[in-house]
Amino acid sequence: MALKQRLLTLARSAGLFAAARHATGSRLRILAYHGLWITPGFQFGDTLFMGPDQFEARMARLKRSGLPVLPLGEAIERLSERTLPDAAVAITIDDGWSSTFSHMLPVLEAFELPATLYATTWYSGRDLPVVNIAAAYLIAAAGRSDLDVQATAAAIDALPIGERLDALRALGRKLGIDEAWLELRQFHLMSAGELAEAHRRGLDVQLHTHRHIDLETEIDALPDEIVANRDFLAAAIPGGRFDHFCYPSGSTHPRAPALLAASGIRSATLDVEGLNPPSADPFALRRLLDGRTISDVEFDAYLAGALHYAGSVRKLLSLNAPA
Repeated sequence: MALKQRLLTLARSAGLFAAARHATGSRLRILAYHGLWITPGFQFGDTLFMGPDQFEARMARLKRSGLPVLPLGEAIERLSERTLPDAAVAITIDDGWSSTFSHMLPVLEAFELPATLYATTWYSGRDLPVVNIAAAYLIAAAGRSDLDVQATAAAIDALPIGERLDALRALGRKLGIDEAWLELRQFHLMSAGELAEAHRRGLDVQLHTHRHIDLETEIDALPDEIVANRDFLAAAIPGGRFDHFCYPSGSTHPRAPALLAASGIRSATLDVEGLNPPSADPFALRRLLDGRTISDVEFDAYLAGALHYAGSVRKLLSLNAPA
C-alpha cells in the first residue's frame, strides 16, 4: 500500500493526474460510502464505517477539486446522452445507517453536495440494531477470534424479533463491551421518519432491497424484494420516484439486470472500482468504495482517472511477469 501511494504521488507530481483527467473526462466517477463510526474506542469496519472527520475532509477535498458533482439520476442520464460535464462525480451512500442521517447529511448540506442513499428497509421499520453487524462488532471489539460470527448472529436472528436486542445486549455483557454502540444507534438504520426528513432536505433516496439479500443465492426473491423496498419508501416518501438500485454487498447474478429492468429500475451500481464511459452498462456501474484505509492521494487518483490507468498497468505487468 505504501508503494502504491508513493507511485501515485510521483505520478501526480509528474503531471500524470492532469493528463488522466483529460483522457477520462467523458467518464462518470461514482463515490460509494456506508455509515460513519461514531462509537468511542475500538474502531470497527473500514469501508463500512468511516470516521466522521475523515468523511468531512473527503467532502471538503471533493469540493475544493472543482469537479462537478451531480445528482445520480442526472449524471446517469447525461452520461448516456454524452452531455456529461468534464470529470463529473456522483456520491452514493449504501444501507441507510443512522449516522448517515445524524452525521453525513449535515456535512453534505454544508458543502452543498447532492448525494443518493440506497436504503435497505426491513430494519428501518423496527427499532432494532442490524444483528449480524452488531454481533461482528462485539466479537471483534472483545478480540474473540475463537467465536464464529456467522453462527452467533444466526442464533440471535433465529429468536423472536422481540428477544433479539436482549440477546445482543447479553452477548455484549458477556464479552465485556459497554453499550455506547447501542446508546448512539451505531448499528440502527434510519427510521421511516428519518428517511422522509432526509428526502425533504435533499437526499435522494433509492432502492437496495428490503432485506439486503444475497443475489447470488436468492435471485428469485429479487422482484418481491424490490416491491417491498419500494412500498416501504413510497409510504415514507409519498410521490417519490424509486428507480435506481445498488446491489447489496456487491452481490449480483446474470439474471439480475433483466429482473431489475422488468421492475422499472433504470440503473444499478456495483462495489467494483472503476470509471463509467458513455457506453457503460447502466446495470453494472462502477464506483470507488471509499474507506478508512483509502489515502488522500488514492482518492485524488480516482477522481483524476489515474486509478483507471494504474489498474491497466498492473494487469500488463502481471501478464508479462515470468511464470
